[in-house]
Amino acid sequence: MSTALAPAISAQIEALCASIVADPEIQSARNAAETFLADEGGVSLYREVMTLGRSLEQRHRSGAELEPAEVNRFQDLQEKADQHEGIQSFMAAQDKLQNLANTLNTFIAKTLEKGSVPAAEEVMGSGCCGGGCGCK
Repeated sequence: MSTALAPAISAQIEALCASIVADPEIQSARNAAETFLADEGGVSLYREVMTLGRSLEQRHRSGAELEPAEVNRFQDLQEKADQHEGIQSFMAAQDKLQNLANTLNTFIAKTLEKGSVPAAEEVMGSGCCGGGCGCK
């Protein structure tokens, strides 16, 4: 089921999306992600680290004993991934894009909750590490 948006809201969403697409930092993050995704070796290493890491974590949580050889293999793969420039760029790009999405979602949720436009301090100070959790 789809909800029709009021024309004024739809126009503002389009304007926001156009601003996001035009932002140089967002363009740079997207380019970094796309460059990484074209690197088959880097993507393969990333997937292998993520898959093995998830598997080891699930087994550990279920109480299974992990073999030292598997843990060593994971640590070796993780070290290679940490040294892979493309993976590091990809992860930084993902963080930047995810942080933007989270910020937008928080602004919208706060607007719907309050029934008014929230001040930036209300949104940015409400989560870690926006200062609201005492971690700064």
